Amino acid sequence: MTATVRSHGRRPSSWRHPSRRAAENFRKILDKSAQMWYDFPCDFIERTIIMKKTHLGAVYIIIAALLWGAFPMFNRILYAGGVTVMQSVAARALVTGIVYAVWGIFAGVYKGLKWRDFAFLAVYGLASVMGTYIFYALAIRELSGAMASMLLYTAPTFVILFNRIFYKDPITPVKLTALIVSFLGCCLVVRIYDPASISLNVLGILYGLLSGISYSLLTVIGRKAYARGYSSMQNTFIPAIFVALAVSAIQPPWSLPLTDGKVILCFLAIGILGSVLPYFFYLKGLSTGIDGGAAILLANLEPVTATVLGFAIFSDVLEWPQIVGIVVVLTASVLPSWEGKLSARRH
Repeated sequence: MTATVRSHGRRPSSWRHPSRRAAENFRKILDKSAQMWYDFPCDFIERTIIMKKTHLGAVYIIIAALLWGAFPMFNRILYAGGVTVMQSVAARALVTGIVYAVWGIFAGVYKGLKWRDFAFLAVYGLASVMGTYIFYALAIRELSGAMASMLLYTAPTFVILFNRIFYKDPITPVKLTALIVSFLGCCLVVRIYDPASISLNVLGILYGLLSGISYSLLTVIGRKAYARGYSSMQNTFIPAIFVALAVSAIQPPWSLPLTDGKVILCFLAIGILGSVLPYFFYLKGLSTGIDGGAAILLANLEPVTATVLGFAIFSDVLEWPQIVGIVVVLTASVLPSWEGKLSARRH
């Protein structure tokens, strides 16, 4: 004899409490609105400029390079207004960290984050992102925007060296050529032919090279993060949030000079225009399928932009050997990316 189970008072399996349904609907609305604001800049460009997808990718990367190139200008305006380096760094880190934290929630960036990796991600952020923020800001204070930007662009050279040390990557003839060319270009940029200038700017040159080393660690340490299964957005967002927390302990938000509207606008600019939007457009450009070598070439507009703005706004003067040095360093930064293409053509 089989027993029958009564289902009186039992709710169907698909039943959900009204408050839960309301919460889910609200979440869908938030997700939809967030996606709308996420896509708006690119939708606007795509509707305004009718062109091939890869050409749009080039436009996005050019926009990113122009925004990155404008960063030294905002920093120099802040320094002229009496803002310290650490206040500038703190403002950039806080604005960037807050935007990434909110953006990451809606974009689902934190899914799959492992607690055991928190220490690694924190060190990643402090060594690469925080180091770049601080040393680049110091270099801008001591040097012209063009010189600081060009020394930051020594990063590909340090990537080659560090990858050889930590990952045993071979230094091929093309990479060796890039190292030598980059070194010679840097010598021209820092005016090694003028010993008096070197002695006056030795601290700024050191800061600039340290910014290049820190910037290179984004790629070197990021390689381990990718191996652990983290995406490019996770590699960018999470370390930046750790940096915002660390900088807040050194330079609390309430210690920032927020009484001057011009200073506040520049603080927002170095965070949003100098960090968040360039990354957004660069990533969007890469997503169109644009060639990696072409992307690096277009990104080289960053130091060119910094040079032009420095000349136009701050009356910076570059000697012709320095201009030659800029071209040489930019050439060296592109060489490794074309190595794969050259070998592919041979075969």
